[in-house]
Amino acid sequence: MPTVEELYRNYGILADATEQVGQHKDAYQVILDGVKGGTKEKRLAAQFIPKFFKHFPELADSAINAQLDLCEDEDVSIRRQAIKELPQFATGENLPRVADILTQLLQTDDSAEFNLVNNALLSIFKMDAKETNLRKLFDKLLEYMPLPPEEAENGENAGNEEPKLQFSYVECLLYSFHQLGRKLPDFLTAKLNAEKLKDFKIRLQYFARGLQVYIRQLRLALQGKTGEALKTEENKIKVVALKITNNINVLIKDLFHIPPSYKSTVTLSWKPVQKVEIGQKRANEDTTSGSPPKKSSAGPKRDARQIYNPPSGKYSSNLGNFNYGERFRLGTSNMRD
Repeated sequence: MPTVEELYRNYGILADATEQVGQHKDAYQVILDGVKGGTKEKRLAAQFIPKFFKHFPELADSAINAQLDLCEDEDVSIRRQAIKELPQFATGENLPRVADILTQLLQTDDSAEFNLVNNALLSIFKMDAKETNLRKLFDKLLEYMPLPPEEAENGENAGNEEPKLQFSYVECLLYSFHQLGRKLPDFLTAKLNAEKLKDFKIRLQYFARGLQVYIRQLRLALQGKTGEALKTEENKIKVVALKITNNINVLIKDLFHIPPSYKSTVTLSWKPVQKVEIGQKRANEDTTSGSPPKKSSAGPKRDARQIYNPPSGKYSSNLGNFNYGERFRLGTSNMRD
């Protein structure tokens, strides 16, 4: 049985490992064995086991069983600590089992313990609703983020054409995923298996490559255009197109962080840009890459945090499918640039 010192030492190993924590299975096993120790060791185990649980899916059953032993301990303080941490085990296929454990624990005669169990159950139900919605949104997003086409032996595409990237749809879905992801930040790292996460990152990387091509060409097309030149219907579409692609680019960069980040904010492209305040000059320059009039976008900064609504009015018909390959004659071969 590990001592208090050994538990702290192995906790330090896992905490210092950051992204490589999953490689220290032996250190986590020592912490699991802490449930066999005395009162002090059990209290530490009750805190340490859930903290690193998500990094060791192969030890999920052992970890849950160890925490369950602590939930049934004779020491009330250990029981309460263990119960309080149970929602951290309610991920993916483990959720029904943890919910069942908590339901059984409702039979306790201890009022404080009963309240802890009740709060833990409520927490799980909320997590389940968030995860269900986020998973549906994630699956829909994948439909619009294609995998790279397979290459033949000569390095050319095995298929007849490159996948079409529908940027306006992706901006909407990716923004929504990014917003909801803030409520469940470990979705990509703890709720998805390794293969699905790898698949998503491949799609993100491929989409980002095509995105950079279009951003460069749109900036080139708008460079130096000011005043009346930006008011033509074609250039208005290009300005909105650049805003959409810039927004997607910002959100994708967030998701490529390790672990994924949800800190960036974007101003939604469908908001009509009519006036720009001096303080927003840089945002406007990013949109046009020229020297636009110092006029500013309508609406206060809080618009960036509003719930996304799809484009409407005169832009909707032009941005509905957003196939740049056809609209701006940017051939699919440019994807390799």
